[in-house]
Amino acid sequence: MTRTNVGPGEWSTVIAVLLSAAPASADQIDDDFIAAIANGGIAIGDRNAAIGMARTVCALLDQGTTRPLLVMKLMKDANLSARQAGYFLGVSTSAYCPQYRSVTNNPAP
Repeated sequence: MTRTNVGPGEWSTVIAVLLSAAPASADQIDDDFIAAIANGGIAIGDRNAAIGMARTVCALLDQGTTRPLLVMKLMKDANLSARQAGYFLGVSTSAYCPQYRSVTNNPAP
């Protein structure tokens, strides 16, 4: 096996090459979701928690949970207003489960 020595200044280049080889689609969806939430006036304290909550919305839709129950859950669990919860629900479905756009009355962006 051949070893390649990488100096301290070259690590950033090696990491950049490795990261550029990784698929960016999931990260881009997450980034777009977070940007949409922020643009909607919803403060994001924890990016990963917001993404997790959006994915939970999709899982609950998979289980047949209705839009009004999801809005109430988001209001309670995330301390959102009714408007914010509805917006979060719409953005979540657009980003992570577009098959439910018609259920949440969210037109395609």
